[in-house]
Amino acid sequence: MTSFIAWLGVDSRGPTSMYFASDSRISWDKLPGAWDCGQKVFASNSSPEIFGFTGYVLLPQSILNKACSFIDRGLRPNYANENFQTRVSWLQELVKTETDKHPNRRIEDFTIFYGQRLGAGMPPKSEFHLHVISWDSKARELSNWPVLLPRRSAVLKTHGTGKSGVDKWNDVWTLSDQGNTSRTMFSAFCDSLRANEDPMSGGEPQLVGLYRQGAGQTFGVVTSNGASVHGSLLSEVPRGVKIEWRDELFQRVDVRGELLTHAQPHSRPAQVKEPG
Repeated sequence: MTSFIAWLGVDSRGPTSMYFASDSRISWDKLPGAWDCGQKVFASNSSPEIFGFTGYVLLPQSILNKACSFIDRGLRPNYANENFQTRVSWLQELVKTETDKHPNRRIEDFTIFYGQRLGAGMPPKSEFHLHVISWDSKARELSNWPVLLPRRSAVLKTHGTGKSGVDKWNDVWTLSDQGNTSRTMFSAFCDSLRANEDPMSGGEPQLVGLYRQGAGQTFGVVTSNGASVHGSLLSEVPRGVKIEWRDELFQRVDVRGELLTHAQPHSRPAQVKEPG
C-alpha cells in the first residue's frame, strides 16, 4: 500500500544529495476506502538523517516519529552518535523494542529506509549512507543491510505495492534525453502516481532529502491540486515559512507553483508522454 523511491544525486565531485519520496495513501486489505493523508517519509530537523517505510503502517510510522523526536530533542544516547553504524544499531534497537511489545496476531511485514550523512561539505569531508531495516512477521526476525551507493546519480531503491509502476515510469524517463538526474527520478515517481499504476498508492507525493550541508530537509510539493507537506494539502501557508517547494518536474517553485527567480527550468522530454 505504498509507492516508495530513494535516489542519490551525484556531480563530478561526488554525491551531492539523497532523497526519499512516497505517496500518501493508507489502505486496508479487508476494509473499503483509503486515507490519503498518511505521512510516510520523515526528516530530522537537527541532524542529516531521513527515514521512510513501506508495509504495515502503525509500527514504523510511530517508531520513525519517535526517532526524529528523540534525535531533535537530544534524547538519543551519546554512543549512537559516534558513526553511521552506531546510528543504525540504535535505530534497529528502537525498532526491536517497539516491535517486541506489539501483539503478534496483528503485526505484518514492514521495511524501513534510513538515509544519513556523516560530515559536511565536499567529499571526502562528507559521505552518504543508506540502510534498510526489515521486519519478517512470520519468522519474527529483524534484519538490516547497507545499500551500495553508485558513483553516478541513480535510483537506489523502489519498494512497496507500487514498485512495478515506479520502475516502469523510471525506465521511460531514464531512456529520455534527460535521464539519470534527480529531476527525472522524481518526475517518474510523480507520473506513476498520476497514472494510477497501483490502486493502493495515491494522494499527494511527499519528499524529504539530504544535501551536503545542514540537517534533513522536508520539502513541500506543489501539484495541480495545490501545495502539500507530508501528504496534506494546505489551504494557507503563512509568510516567512522557510521550506523549499518543488513541483512534479522537481523545479524550485514557490507555494503557488511559480518558478523561482534564477531557478533552473525543467521541461518534460518529448519522449515522455503525459500520464493518461
